[in-house]
Amino acid sequence: MKSLLSASLLLLLVISPAGKVSAADQVESALATCGSCHGVGAAPKDATVPIIDGQLAGYLEKQLRAFQSGERENQIMSSMAESLRPADVARASAIIAARPWPKIAPVAAVGEPEAVVACRSCHGADLGGAPGPEGVAPRLSGQSAEYLEDQMSGFARGERANAQTMTSVMAGLDGAERAIIAKYLAGLSN
Repeated sequence: MKSLLSASLLLLLVISPAGKVSAADQVESALATCGSCHGVGAAPKDATVPIIDGQLAGYLEKQLRAFQSGERENQIMSSMAESLRPADVARASAIIAARPWPKIAPVAAVGEPEAVVACRSCHGADLGGAPGPEGVAPRLSGQSAEYLEDQMSGFARGERANAQTMTSVMAGLDGAERAIIAKYLAGLSN
């Protein structure tokens, strides 16, 4: 994936007048690659990949910086994040956040699990994301159940450790409880 991005940037250098590529063009080029996994204007084809269009900019920026620093690990995402200059991370996050959240097919609704009350304290009353004690908490409503369950389980196992509150809350829930919460969140209107 990193070589694909490098090749794209090299091509831009070759076809650009005088071989100059503006910082804005570099960010736009890097973001074009995001759509191959995350979708653009639509939900990702793989339900284990998160929807990022319309996600909160502060949250996106935090995650990109975590991938750059190694605080979060994912071979593809780390390579993608490292391709952005530190100064461009906020701009890239703002561009993605400004896109509309994709309309997705509704999933079967389930009743609100009791544990969701705790989610609202950081993720907002509507679970659409909000500033929280550890930075901006992401939008959960309308995200895929598969992605949410995978991330909640990662927090519970301590594999994802860039939000201590999430690690503590998820460790107190069993797998079945996390699955029900994920299904509930995915079923919220988007």
